[in-house]
Amino acid sequence: MAKLLVSGLGGGLDVVNASLLFYAAQAQSIPVILGSVRPDAQSKFRGPHQPFADSGTLVGPETSIDVSRDRHGSTHRYAEFHMARLTGSPVAFFSRRYSNGRDLPRLADAVQKAESALGVSAFVFVDGGGDSLILRPTDVGDTSESADPYKGGDAEIMHALLHCHTDAPVYQAVIAMGLDVGPEAFHNNVAMLKERGGYFGRVNLKTGEEDGYTLGHLLSFGSNFVDAYFKAAESVLVLTEADLTNSQKVKSHTATVVYHALKGNYGLRRTFVPWEPNIDGTPGVVVKPEHCWMYFFDMRAIERLKNELNGRPI
Repeated sequence: MAKLLVSGLGGGLDVVNASLLFYAAQAQSIPVILGSVRPDAQSKFRGPHQPFADSGTLVGPETSIDVSRDRHGSTHRYAEFHMARLTGSPVAFFSRRYSNGRDLPRLADAVQKAESALGVSAFVFVDGGGDSLILRPTDVGDTSESADPYKGGDAEIMHALLHCHTDAPVYQAVIAMGLDVGPEAFHNNVAMLKERGGYFGRVNLKTGEEDGYTLGHLLSFGSNFVDAYFKAAESVLVLTEADLTNSQKVKSHTATVVYHALKGNYGLRRTFVPWEPNIDGTPGVVVKPEHCWMYFFDMRAIERLKNELNGRPI
């Protein structure tokens, strides 16, 4: 039987968004590993972990990480160890850095080695917000971190894996489209990817509706997986002001929006992150039904199209 590795893409709390696919696979008794890609070197881990590459290791609930405060003054944006406890399974942690510097070749090597070391037959990297579909500077959305399509964690792993050899296919999924990428630009890019055979349709994870979805042989979706996701998200995410004092919970912009969308909590909702937008004087994000859709792509096709649009070698 196929074994999936479903991973957050570029950092932040995409590991929580990726858990949607983890629980969907579990509900179908499909072997699955949850993963995360972060900018922290493996040398910063404390406690038990199981390396399978210089920049890849399995972490568990007893693992911790020694990091300084991030640019937002937080040291608590690490849900991987909580997710290992909640899922009862180790989380594959991929690092974009080695020692004291960025090392994308080692990241690509870790993904390649995970295929054999962990028995992976397909990879799915999940991006919340859609900044991985910013293919040109004009594609940015309201909360995009950068207008440079080659800058940021998502862009780094996509670049690293473009020429990384794996027998297992490497898919990419996007949920809560429109938070980081402009909606019109996103749909234009989807159309171009569809023409090139790099788009595999979308699924509404709240209703189960499918629109052109062609990866049913890999993973299908039923309503019985969402409750397990809700339980995990409610244990990990800061969803209310009262959660702000809970040191076991973490703030996430996109993961919080995804949670509220799948709950049907549409309208203005707080995410509590330092870069939270302000809507007519009130902090928060307008959660919409379209945030429930997850789109599926060939990751390498996205990177090739980005290079094509920007005049770079394909």
